[in-house]
Amino acid sequence: MSIDAFYTTMAGLQAVGARMEALSSNLANLQTPGYSAVQALTEAAPYAGGAAPAGADVVALTPGADTKAGPLTHTGNPMDVGLTGNAWLEVQTANGPALTRNGAVQVTSDGILADSDGNPVMSVGGSPISLPKLSSLSIGSDGTISGVPASQPGAQSQTYGQINLVATPSAAMTSLGGSLFAPADPNALQQSQNGSVSQGYLNASNVNPTSEMVELVDASRSYQLQTELMKAQSGNGQQLNTFLAQG
Repeated sequence: MSIDAFYTTMAGLQAVGARMEALSSNLANLQTPGYSAVQALTEAAPYAGGAAPAGADVVALTPGADTKAGPLTHTGNPMDVGLTGNAWLEVQTANGPALTRNGAVQVTSDGILADSDGNPVMSVGGSPISLPKLSSLSIGSDGTISGVPASQPGAQSQTYGQINLVATPSAAMTSLGGSLFAPADPNALQQSQNGSVSQGYLNASNVNPTSEMVELVDASRSYQLQTELMKAQSGNGQQLNTFLAQG
């Protein structure tokens, strides 16, 4: 087996492996609210060095994401918010701002509106949203939060802030796992111009299970073919070495 053929086959295996990893992640998150399907990204990088073989290696890049919103599913839970249009929730993680379409929100023990992982949901003003104990809570289509304080039964509803709806950034985002994505430039985030909130709904995963399964089967076959090709080339190389040794 020539060194060039070996490197070419290995590059093919790397590309197929990256594709299989992305597909497996998508299928594992079929039931994750707000999950955005990742897409494997690779690029060719020429081998470097004086004795470098011909051709190019495969370099796996940060997986891209299918940024379209998943369909809305009705839950009836007032603490669930589904998003329509080009809109994401902005949350503050320990490592900085992140975007998500998982609208299963909660109120922490400190009275802060947060996502299911406890990350504060940011307001239009760029700060966390603080809420008192409420006897009822309403979230408008523009993200405005209002309710009646539990300590004032029968009082008029009050407004406590507005959820910031962010448009999909122009630059690629980095997946943080699950439904969280880190924007390339947090300072360049723009408010959504057509986003809206539906209380009592959640965005389902945008993964199409049928197409993902078909692609995974195809990728598995490609991986098997690349492996068999490597074995065949290795066997041919051994036979040639044996022939030359006998001669």
